[in-house]
Amino acid sequence: MPQPSSPDPEMYLAVLSHLPEAVIVVDQAGTPVFCNAAAESLLPGGIAGLGQTSETAAYQLLDCHQQPLATPALPLSQALAGQHLHNQALLLAVGSPAQTRWVAVTTCPYAGPGPGTALLTLRDIGTKHREAKLLTPGLYDARTGLPNRQLLMDRVGHALARAQGHPHGLMALLLIDVNMAELSDSAQAADLANNLPIELGARLRAEVGPQATVARLDGNQFVILLEDMATGSTAIDLAEQVHAAITQPFLPQQVQVDASIGIALGPGNYQNANDWLHDADVALAQIKTCPSQSWQMFDNSLWMQQDLKLQTEIDLRQAIKRGELRLHYQPIVTINNQEICGFEALVRWQHPTRGLLMPADFIHIAETSGLIIPLGGWVLAEACRQMQAWTEQYPAMAAFTVSVNMSSKQFSQPDLVTEIQRILEETGFSAHRLKIEMTEGVLIDHSDSIIAILEQIKAMGIKLLVDDFGTGYSSLSYLHRFPFDCLKIDRSFIENADRDFEKLEILQSVVRLAWNLGLDVVAEGIETPRHHAQLKALRCELGQGYLFSRPLAPDAVEAMITGKIAQALDSATAT
Repeated sequence: MPQPSSPDPEMYLAVLSHLPEAVIVVDQAGTPVFCNAAAESLLPGGIAGLGQTSETAAYQLLDCHQQPLATPALPLSQALAGQHLHNQALLLAVGSPAQTRWVAVTTCPYAGPGPGTALLTLRDIGTKHREAKLLTPGLYDARTGLPNRQLLMDRVGHALARAQGHPHGLMALLLIDVNMAELSDSAQAADLANNLPIELGARLRAEVGPQATVARLDGNQFVILLEDMATGSTAIDLAEQVHAAITQPFLPQQVQVDASIGIALGPGNYQNANDWLHDADVALAQIKTCPSQSWQMFDNSLWMQQDLKLQTEIDLRQAIKRGELRLHYQPIVTINNQEICGFEALVRWQHPTRGLLMPADFIHIAETSGLIIPLGGWVLAEACRQMQAWTEQYPAMAAFTVSVNMSSKQFSQPDLVTEIQRILEETGFSAHRLKIEMTEGVLIDHSDSIIAILEQIKAMGIKLLVDDFGTGYSSLSYLHRFPFDCLKIDRSFIENADRDFEKLEILQSVVRLAWNLGLDVVAEGIETPRHHAQLKALRCELGQGYLFSRPLAPDAVEAMITGKIAQALDSATAT
């Protein structure tokens, strides 16, 4: 048999140019190195639409539900990311109004002569894909066009098989049960029952995008399969988005429906799709014991052991709704006579199984998950409510203030000032008795935008404090720019100040600086009589610490105030 002659690049180009399939070679930047005649004919305007979405593009690639693909799911994006596609069926929509045709897309690394990083081919399969779909009607729900239970279980099975090579990957199944409101008009009820699944399917597809599978099991029960999640909170966030979308009224009757969502994380120890879906169903059933919940995570011990942070986040979301948060109050005293003049409100979490948790156990998780916003709002409202209740019960507390900590995430809320005003109005607590504490990190994060917010808060009569002063960056440079009323000296400057001359010098300098700027000073972490004596000698006005009192639960505060009132009455009687 004769040996083949040396490759002739011109001959290859001629052959490729006459292929009916579109052939495209791109470099690392996604720039085309070669496009044959079929590619130029199939893709008007070039290959840009294979890698990015644009309303002005001459064509779009759509999924099987005729929804535009997100940029990461487009063939060029996947090819440059090193992902392989094999005859993926997509709709090519050309022109306006769009003319659609099915194309089979394949991507792989380029191994031919000359430069190139990835090879893409597109084959016009016209009606073949539609014919194939007609041959398998049992895989799709006739009403919504979504995958049915059979196809869903097949995809879940494939997802579990793929996960065998990536044991640390994270996926989730969301089982959604939609409850339709009762309608007195039977005709309206029948019409809603017919159209509701279609609208629900459309809303779910809009929320999850093309990267997830949405399937209809039966009736108004749907499933979402999420793959390649970064964290378990992704599933929780999606559950809340889906619930919000489903509970929007359905036109034209403006009917309100509700939904319950059971979540099961995977792959874990799951060997088959049925077991995984069963656990999502178990989680769904648990919601019936707590109707106020919209979602429930299945307690997969494997995942929870590996990720205590995820379990804490899940529990914290429920804690806010279930009323498991508590406030303890640490007295703030005047250094000169040790009389109480106010409190700092400190949050605690009465966890149902882990006991009373301190802020260090959950605040950082609240920060990273965004839960600090509802948590912080609850702390502010509860502190104002409690102080007002005490004021009405104990007139001796009428001048006491309360200090509440706020994080940088809370200051990013556009309606923060309005929210504070609402809380004050609802509780009846005086703004002049409220103090808001913030760390220097808040100023660093929002140095350009926070000044206007702080000035609005101060204009309401609220006092502003810098907490942990001296532990951040460029402390002094911030003081003249922001409308503060008080500095709170970090406990690290108090510790060992009686034996460390340098710390004592710093402490003296901070107090003098506050005087010069017209600011009050609060020292925290006062634990010994020597600490107290030094701060008194420095003429520091206010302080708090274990020497005076630990943070107290509300009933302990009431016992303390009652005792002081009784003591004052006894003294008055004796004189």
